[in-house]
Amino acid sequence: MRFVLSVFVLASWLASAAAAGAEDDLTKLADGVYVRIVEPDSNAVGNSGVLVLEHGVLVFDTHFTPEAGQQLRKAIESVTMKPVLYLVNSHFHPDHTHGNQAFQGVPYSICSYNTRRDILQRDLPAFNRTVAVAGAQVEKLQKELLREKDAGRKESIRTQIAARQQLLARATRLKIFAPYITFDETMSIMDGGREVPLRWIGSGHTDGDIVLLLPGDKIVFAGDLFFNRALPNSQDASLLEWIKTLEHLLKVDADRFVPGHGPVGTRRDVEDFLGYLRELRGMVEPAVTRGDALEQVLAEVTLPGRYSGYRFQEFFPANVQRMYAELKSLKLAEAAAEKPADQKKAKP
Repeated sequence: MRFVLSVFVLASWLASAAAAGAEDDLTKLADGVYVRIVEPDSNAVGNSGVLVLEHGVLVFDTHFTPEAGQQLRKAIESVTMKPVLYLVNSHFHPDHTHGNQAFQGVPYSICSYNTRRDILQRDLPAFNRTVAVAGAQVEKLQKELLREKDAGRKESIRTQIAARQQLLARATRLKIFAPYITFDETMSIMDGGREVPLRWIGSGHTDGDIVLLLPGDKIVFAGDLFFNRALPNSQDASLLEWIKTLEHLLKVDADRFVPGHGPVGTRRDVEDFLGYLRELRGMVEPAVTRGDALEQVLAEVTLPGRYSGYRFQEFFPANVQRMYAELKSLKLAEAAAEKPADQKKAKP
């Protein structure tokens, strides 16, 4: 699994390098409130939020690469000359944190305790493995090049080597930076007369996701707790908990929800995303109850047509597999909890 994840990150880096063009400028949502909506196949990958406060700027997530982080800084400078004082990461995934390098020196960097833990204990080792994979691939390709006789094939190998060497060159410039101010459930940033609440409302996409609330503007920056018209990445998710967390999110008095991926959404969009997770459970649970094997479930459960326009269709099999594993674990836990009572009844 670690090797597969390293190859996935490597592929993402190569794709982002190939699509490293300029991103759209900031979009204004309210006075001093901006969002940078980006394409997932760009070098930015995940959305970012910007708040212009009385004394300085707050940045919520920083995109996927230092280059995208620098583009974000330039976009901020186009709307204000105030300094960036606050950096907030919604969770630990690199498409929301690897742009942090462009904001080193910011006085206050903030995330949940679990997010800092995962940047240090998971993201850093995963990145080191990615670099090792790229280095090993270059070495292997160089040996193939020496043995290859066909001119066309040799040119193809040279292209692959160049791409991976470009990745390695970029990787040596990346410094993974973990915020140092952490909290468990709630924290507020006070700047001038404005309070900006940060909340952990439950596990979901990861166990460290936080949201940023703007009650006066009825806006929520939800990070990857909300994928708008897109299937979610469930690699580090707790899907059953995610359903509960979204139910809590919908209790917030807001009418605009900024997702980690996709355009700014409405309350109805969040309800639709919650509906997808509930429907996923409804499709998988009967198979778990029957004791069907995972292979059978993956073959038989298909994405309903209503989601055919969603992005990231490739995530559906992983969503099914994750839901299957969680429901099976839940079933086993419930059976284990009932066992002592059964044994008690069996005693004379």
